[in-house]
Amino acid sequence: MLSFALSKGNTSRISGYLSDVETGEPIMYANIILVNTVVGTASDNSGYFVITDIPPGTYTLKIMMMGYKSIEKTITLESEDDKRYDFELNTSILKGEEVTVTAERQRFEKKVEVSRVNLTLRDIKTAPAFVETDVFRSLQLLPGVNAANDFSSALVVRGGSPDENLILLDGIEVYNPYHLGGVFSTFSAEAISDAEFLIGGFPAQYGNRISSVLKVTSKEGNSKRGLLFNKQGPGRYWDVSQIQGEVSILSTKILAEGPIKNGSWMWSIRRTYFDQLAKLYYWSKDEPMDWKYYFWDSQGKLIYDISPKSRLTFSTFYGRDAVAFNLGEEYKNEVDFKWDWGNATNSLQWRYVPNSQFLSTLSIANTNYQFDLNVAMTNQDTVEGTTKITIDVFNEINDWTIKEKLDWFVSSEHTVTAGLELKNLRMNFTQQFNDIVMLDQGQNPYILSSYIQDKWQPTVRLTIQPGLRISKYSLHDKIYYEPRFGFKYLLTDDLALKGAYGIYKQFLFTVNDEDDILNIVDFWQPILENYSAKSLQQYILGVEQWIGKNWYASLEGYYKPYDNTLTLNPNNNPSIDDDDYIEGDGTTYGFEILLKKSSGTLTGWVGYSYLNSEQRYDFNSDGEIVEESGEIYSPKYDQPHTLNIVANYSLNDKNSIGFTLSNSNGKPYTPTVGYTYTQNLSGIGMSSTENPYSNLVELEGLRNSARYPSYFRIDMSWMRQIHPFGLDGKFKLQIINITNHFNTFLYNWNLEEDIVTAVGMFPILPTIGFEFKF
Repeated sequence: MLSFALSKGNTSRISGYLSDVETGEPIMYANIILVNTVVGTASDNSGYFVITDIPPGTYTLKIMMMGYKSIEKTITLESEDDKRYDFELNTSILKGEEVTVTAERQRFEKKVEVSRVNLTLRDIKTAPAFVETDVFRSLQLLPGVNAANDFSSALVVRGGSPDENLILLDGIEVYNPYHLGGVFSTFSAEAISDAEFLIGGFPAQYGNRISSVLKVTSKEGNSKRGLLFNKQGPGRYWDVSQIQGEVSILSTKILAEGPIKNGSWMWSIRRTYFDQLAKLYYWSKDEPMDWKYYFWDSQGKLIYDISPKSRLTFSTFYGRDAVAFNLGEEYKNEVDFKWDWGNATNSLQWRYVPNSQFLSTLSIANTNYQFDLNVAMTNQDTVEGTTKITIDVFNEINDWTIKEKLDWFVSSEHTVTAGLELKNLRMNFTQQFNDIVMLDQGQNPYILSSYIQDKWQPTVRLTIQPGLRISKYSLHDKIYYEPRFGFKYLLTDDLALKGAYGIYKQFLFTVNDEDDILNIVDFWQPILENYSAKSLQQYILGVEQWIGKNWYASLEGYYKPYDNTLTLNPNNNPSIDDDDYIEGDGTTYGFEILLKKSSGTLTGWVGYSYLNSEQRYDFNSDGEIVEESGEIYSPKYDQPHTLNIVANYSLNDKNSIGFTLSNSNGKPYTPTVGYTYTQNLSGIGMSSTENPYSNLVELEGLRNSARYPSYFRIDMSWMRQIHPFGLDGKFKLQIINITNHFNTFLYNWNLEEDIVTAVGMFPILPTIGFEFKF
């Protein structure tokens, strides 16, 4: 299949970059064509384009993109020319439904990845949000994606657990991108240029995850305009072009950007402030404040163009949560609680374009995730005096990754992408009770991977993308092979048939109990020598249709057999080191429907998804897996039917309204079917002699054999353009759960009084916010 010539006869090639004339930001997925020919391409997410196999002659090169004025340039190509043309595009004002070429349309024609959705900053910001805009919350409204509950922004993709998703920020892996126990993601929406979400069937370029890939690309920064110096004096080397921010009831966000010599910079920072407001409250009451909680994050990017062919990019991210409280003055038992967690990432990328045939991207990155919990409990007893108990839990991943990606634009039929990646990990997970180490797991595995894939277009209408990923995981004595295959066939200019198949392996996972209702943080662990890698196959088939200029529809079905998965062993023996987990398998299948409108006064989408998932484990190790024993069950993320409607309507130049409706089946849970009395343990290894059977305990039914009531929520928002003090700004009013529908989070069982109480999720909740820009 790869036996092809480097060029066709004496044909020529052109390449170049597209950018915004006012900001210097790259223009993604613009249409570049040679007028009156069938030759053309689209720019990638760096604004780069290549057109190959052009016969010698004179042509009109035309560039088109929604929101920008079209550019035409006459070019003359001699035999075997290799010319570069960089263009800066001016914005234009759209009139009504005047749309020629959109980024969505270009992705439809040029992209092979079948289960792919792109969200722009506009898509993210126009949907009603909980307190403030959040890219993860927007993704949860897509078909095939769910939230575990209102309190979690983690992504549940086609029934898979959140740790099966690869989260990349500017190519850097982020392990726990959540604040406030998962309520908010750590990425500032204003700093995002593009979010590409591969819900399934992703190509060989991505590995060590089995469900999905989220690629978040941050803004590059405005390299064109300076406010402070206007390219005079220091302005030749550094300046500020724009500052914008947002104030909400949760936090304050500031983003600044500007040019540097031969490049640009961008910096965004966010911090909660209700801990500071709480300090004022306690100060006014003249009372001590014995607790604190805050989070903050920062995100930055620095770009330096060494030459027109060579660029350096430095990206950084830091996010942290801190919780602390002290209970002591009113209680005999004093509790001192300290808990913090977060991510820190840094990367340096070198992009080199020696000619129009090759694009090389070399990067080295470090990402560090830490979770640190310290609890000290002091008991005051008149007989035994003061006793102190300390509990310490620490989890860390320190990940150094170096990778090289090479794109080879062989011809108009073939684009070959190959890469090599080395991931060196230092992982620690410790639990300590007083001075006794209860758990100390330290591993330093590495993952060495290589891949190759070919985007092959044998005909104008058919594109095929075969690929292979090969990985060596140091804790396993074997080589893992992961073949991937995808195709897209244009049945007509507006209708495409698409499909994909792949084998996916995962070597890291999170230690979470299947019965946990709320996972505050993730405990990451490597898969050890005595367990196999998590393994999954994906079969995907679908069709997609363009209706008119800006309506897009997609129908997609999938089948995902889990060849191997892991869960905590409920019958583990503490004296045995290697039975903490149990291996099993499972099956997930379903289909999704998406109808999306990408431009005009009304934008948004309607998405419906059907899901059926099942897991199988031999919990009692009798060699048989029996449903009646709770060994075959629906996992906690199983939701058969989900409907989401997202809409934004521009009333006029100043006002717009947003609407979101979410409706789905309730998630499964393990019900309590009765209770009994058991020994009352008043201390470790001790039982009460006065009434040894005074403690009520629950008797549980089969695992996940019941479901919570259906989920229903409507959110609405109003946004108005305002100009306080001469600034450009927006006032936002958002109402979460406007119907005040009660959505069940859990059931609280009071066994002594024989009462069951339902605990709900978000009630009706109005929030306000203000954006400003200067």
